[in-house]
Amino acid sequence: MELGKYYSQNDKKLVQVNDQEWKVALKKCKNHIEWKLKAKTISGAHSASVLGGDPVEHYLGVAYEKLLAGDWEWKDEYGLAEQMIRIIDSQISKQVEKAETRKAHESQVVYMDMETGFYDIADAPLTPREEIMMDAQLQAIEKAIDGDDQLLFIVEALKEGKKRAEIAELLDITPRQLDKLKEKIKRRIVDQIF
Repeated sequence: MELGKYYSQNDKKLVQVNDQEWKVALKKCKNHIEWKLKAKTISGAHSASVLGGDPVEHYLGVAYEKLLAGDWEWKDEYGLAEQMIRIIDSQISKQVEKAETRKAHESQVVYMDMETGFYDIADAPLTPREEIMMDAQLQAIEKAIDGDDQLLFIVEALKEGKKRAEIAELLDITPRQLDKLKEKIKRRIVDQIF
């Protein structure tokens, strides 16, 4: 562990802390973390899978380490518990920011018009990798709409290259109603993914 620039200043204060103060501070911090995160540890930024361990233990450990190593300046106006809680709150906020920026980059939903998407794909020959990806996407779509014959019919018609007006006529509905059904397909796909 490398020592931070506040190591000597923090060390002077830490030497004065007795065992009872440590126990009280750790208990307060644990209660604070549990209250702050409530049910946010099951999935997301504060889940054990993201943090690499129990969220309460993780944030307690980070606060403890930052004080001991001198990475965080212990302000004179705060006691041990308050200082550790400030570190914990800061780390929780940083973890959320990190997760949000990562999520924003990883899970952007890109609009693809299903009808023209099938035509574009049919025009150019696919590489083996693109074929596998296309099959996987089609399977995901079919899985999302499984059990709804009308939606399955629309997907099959699109795969055959039928146009919007033709599909609407075959289903005996208006093109506008067909658009609503396409939106239903998209919602089901998104629901399946998320």
